[in-house]
Amino acid sequence: MKNTFAISMLRDSRAAKCQAWAGFSLVEIMTLIAIMGVLSTVAVMMIGNQPARVREIKLSSDVASLNQLVAAYLADGGEDSRALHGLTSPQVVLDKLKRTRPDLDVKRQHTGATSGRLVDTRLKARTSTSAPRDGSLRARWNTQKKRFELTNAGGTAVTEFYFDESLRNTDFGYDTARGTARKLYNKDRGWVWGNLAATSGPTYNTPGSTNGPGTVDPFNPNEAVPAPPATDPDDDDNDPGNGGGGNPGGGGTTPTPATLPRPSISPGGGTFNYSSFPTSVTLNPNGAPGGSVSRLEYRKNGGAWTAYEGTAISLASPDQVDARNVALDTVNYRDSSTNRASFYRLISGFTGNSTGTWGNANGGPNLVIDTQNAVDQSTFKHGNTKLDLGNGEFLDAGTENVLSFSRRPFDTIVPNTWFALGEMVMLNGTTFYSSEADGVTLSVNLNLSEPAQTGVVHVNLGLISTENTSDRTASADIVELRNPSTDFTAIVDGVTYRLELSWATLDPGAGVAQGNQFLIYEGASARAELRARFVSNR
Repeated sequence: MKNTFAISMLRDSRAAKCQAWAGFSLVEIMTLIAIMGVLSTVAVMMIGNQPARVREIKLSSDVASLNQLVAAYLADGGEDSRALHGLTSPQVVLDKLKRTRPDLDVKRQHTGATSGRLVDTRLKARTSTSAPRDGSLRARWNTQKKRFELTNAGGTAVTEFYFDESLRNTDFGYDTARGTARKLYNKDRGWVWGNLAATSGPTYNTPGSTNGPGTVDPFNPNEAVPAPPATDPDDDDNDPGNGGGGNPGGGGTTPTPATLPRPSISPGGGTFNYSSFPTSVTLNPNGAPGGSVSRLEYRKNGGAWTAYEGTAISLASPDQVDARNVALDTVNYRDSSTNRASFYRLISGFTGNSTGTWGNANGGPNLVIDTQNAVDQSTFKHGNTKLDLGNGEFLDAGTENVLSFSRRPFDTIVPNTWFALGEMVMLNGTTFYSSEADGVTLSVNLNLSEPAQTGVVHVNLGLISTENTSDRTASADIVELRNPSTDFTAIVDGVTYRLELSWATLDPGAGVAQGNQFLIYEGASARAELRARFVSNR
C-alpha cells in the first residue's frame, strides 16, 4: 500500500510539470508572426526612405552655400553690371562663379575670395525635366531674385550638385562682366581702404569756439569737467518723461522708418512664345498704404519714373519694366526695393532657303579633288582611284570618295526645333597613295525671308579614311561635324539665335549617325540629313 501511494504521488508530480512546460498555442504563434510582419514592413519603409531624405538634406545645404556665394558675387560688382541678369540655366550660373577677375582688377581689389573664382571648377548641376515620383525636392534658379530655391514643382530643375573630375583643369576665363574694382589702399585720406569714386573728401573739423559751459581747451585731458548748469525746479521741461527738447511726454527716440513692400508686376517677366507674349502688364502696390503715405511708380527701359495711375502698361519685346513704392511720409516710411521684369518674345518661325558651296579642302601631298558647285546640288570628290602596277599599267578601282549636298527649303521653323537644312549623299570609295582629303568646308549661303537676313554658315567637315578590314563598322569612313554650333547668328526682338547642326540617318543599311560623326560603310553610298535648329539665348 505504501508503494502504491508513492507511485501515485510521482505520477501527479509529472503531470503537474507537463502542464507547467506546455508550449504556445496556435493563436499566440499567429499573433506573434503578424506583429513581426508589421514591424518588418515599417522598418523597410523607413530604411527605404533614407536615401531620398539624405539627398534632400545635401541639396538644401548646397543651395544655402551657393546662395551665399551668389550674394558675395553680386556684392563684388555683379549687381552693378547685372552680370547674372536674364540667366535661366543653373549650370550657366555656376560657370559664372568659376571665372576669375582680370589680373589688373585683382591687383586693385581687396584680397579675399571675392577677388576671383568662387566655386570649384568641377562643380556641375544634374537636372531633370519632371518632378520625382517620390515628391522629393529639387533646386531651381530664380532669375528675378537671383538665388537658388528648393521646389517640388514640375519643369526643369536640379536634382543634385556634384563634382565632374573631367572639369578639374578647365579654364573658364576671366569675368569681365562684373563691375570694376572699387577699393584701393589709400594713404592720403587716413583710411586703409578708400573709395575710388570721385567723391568729395571728408571735412576734418577742429573746434574753433570755446564759449559757453564747455571746456576751455577741448584737447587738454587734464582740465576738470565743468559743473552742470543749475536747473529751475519749476521748469516743466525738466520733469521726468518730458524728454526730447521740452515737448511734454514726447520721449527722445526717433521712430525707425518702415520699408515699403516691393510692388508686383503681372504677368512676370520671361521669354514667351510668339502667340503667348503679353501685350501689357499691370502693377500692384502689394499692400503699400498709398494716398499721402506712398506712391506707386514705374519706368520702361531705364526711362524716367512715372506715377502709376492704374492703366495697363503696353509691352513690346525686349521691354524692361521697373516698379517701386516711393515714400511720401519719410518720417515713418522709406522707399521699397525695385522690382524689375524683362519680357522677350520668340520669333514665330524661320523661313528661307540655302545654297551649298564646297571649298578649302586639305589633305596630303598626293591630294586629288574634283569640285562641282551648283545652286540646287553641289558635289565634292576626292582621292586617286588608280593603282600603279608598274610598266605603265594601272588598276582603276573606278570609284572615288564623294560628298554631295542638296539644299532643302524650310518654312516657319519654330525656334529650338530641328529641321532639314539639306541632304547629304556620301560614297565610300576605294583610293590609293594617301590621295584623300582629310577636311573640307561646306559654305552654306543662307537666305532668310523671315526674318529678312542673309549670311554664310561655314560647316567644317573632317574626313577620316579607315583601313578596310572584315569589320564593317571599323572599316567605315567617317564624316565629322567639327563645328556643330556654327558662327551664324540672327537677332530678332532682343533675342539672339545661333544655328546648330547635327546628323540624322536616312539609310541605316549604308551608314549610321553617331553623335557628330556619320559612318559610311565600305563601298556603300549613304544618305543623311544635315539637320539644323535656331537656338535662342533666352
